[in-house]
Amino acid sequence: LSQVQFFVMDEADEMLDMGFAEELEELTAALPETHQTALFSATLPERILEIANKHLKNPKHIVIEKNTTEEAPRVPQVAYVVARPHRLAALARILEVEEAVLAICFARTRVEVDEVTEALRARGFSVEALHGGLDQASRDRVMKRAKNGSIELIVATDVAARGIDLENLTHVVNLGLPASPETYVHRIDRTGRAGHEGVAISFCESEELPYLKDIQKLIGKNIPVVKDHPFVTTEGIKAQEEK
Repeated sequence: LSQVQFFVMDEADEMLDMGFAEELEELTAALPETHQTALFSATLPERILEIANKHLKNPKHIVIEKNTTEEAPRVPQVAYVVARPHRLAALARILEVEEAVLAICFARTRVEVDEVTEALRARGFSVEALHGGLDQASRDRVMKRAKNGSIELIVATDVAARGIDLENLTHVVNLGLPASPETYVHRIDRTGRAGHEGVAISFCESEELPYLKDIQKLIGKNIPVVKDHPFVTTEGIKAQEEK
């Protein structure tokens, strides 16, 4: 590393917020004094900014504003309250009703991504997993299948889904609310681009509703909460499963 001149960290908020701070400290300690560090991120919350400044010397903070001439994304949002054991059945039912062209479902861990992927395949869905455990060739294959319409659903972690831009992505599903409101914004921003319509659906338990309030505060918009829809109530799901 003695010859490194530039150290670039993309998606800095995710890197620092997911427990990689110690590894980054070790890495930067091995770099020469004269190197330049650049951090890029779609969001930079205060807590992350404090950590980032430890890696920078007299940094310049550059903010690129959104293109206000573009048509605002049209992404209706809704949150369904459903018990965790029934989320998979609710997800399958809603995907069938919504008739999504292509959907991306966010899960928190690689293990959860793989479990949900296999369970949905067993239900007859054309689905692929996308997470950091896949090699580049596998990730390219998933993206190619998504773009040519040969799959209807991607199940992904947040890190793996960073930078995804698919014109045919019509639905974003949160299999549980993220703890960070900024992460929620990044997730739903995958759809409704360039004037296209999109839909954002979130599953949560009653205990997660405080997270929803934080999200609403950040986006300045109310997100309807549905507690008694037949597709997502325990009784409704059991009835569908029996059929």
